[in-house]
Amino acid sequence: MPTTPHSPAPRPAAAERVPIPARLAHAPVSAGLVVPYITLAHRDRTRPVWGSIDPHRLGEVLHHKRCQVCGERLYDTLVLMIRPSDYLRGVSVEPGLHPECAWYSRRACVMLAGHVDRYNPAGNTPLNRCGDPLCRCRYWAPAEDTVPGREGKPAEAWYEAWIRLDDYDVFTVPADESGPAATGIALRGVPFLRLRKVRDPAPDSGDSQPMDLLAALIAARKLWETIDATDDSEANP
Repeated sequence: MPTTPHSPAPRPAAAERVPIPARLAHAPVSAGLVVPYITLAHRDRTRPVWGSIDPHRLGEVLHHKRCQVCGERLYDTLVLMIRPSDYLRGVSVEPGLHPECAWYSRRACVMLAGHVDRYNPAGNTPLNRCGDPLCRCRYWAPAEDTVPGREGKPAEAWYEAWIRLDDYDVFTVPADESGPAATGIALRGVPFLRLRKVRDPAPDSGDSQPMDLLAALIAARKLWETIDATDDSEANP
């Protein structure tokens, strides 16, 4: 929430509970927190594997334009949680969210809220099987725990970008020197209705962070708003 590419977050502390919005009132809850639709979980979805993603549900929400937290269809405007590296590669690896679900994610996800500064190391989350014969946990594989390229690394800055559903397009970027192949929502040429920073990069990240063009985009927008305001005041003394 995003717990996605996938969530770097360790299991959140129950003490950090956030009010649950009405849209998520019927969602499964564990330790006082909503269990996102794409989070890997047992058949009893109040027993999630925090920080792991269900690959089948991930594909479902991406290709059917659903929210990664509540699992319901997205509507006219949706929210993407993106990093500078995502913007440079032209793809949001986090599926879209309803504005209400994005509000909840910003506060409940320990990564987005800035409570942790590193992603989980590979294989950090145990995959405990249960005794339910109808649960698919017996098919779980450790490889589903993380997405290559993030494990154990310092957190980047995260941004909230609003786009129109009409601009939603699933895109796969091939592997290159900046990272492995990744499938998500295309960013190149997509206008942002809103853009704001959610959290700063990890303080100990040093020179490891990619160029932050999103910060430059926000600065440019503020500059143009200032120029427009000045022009309006001069035209209407």
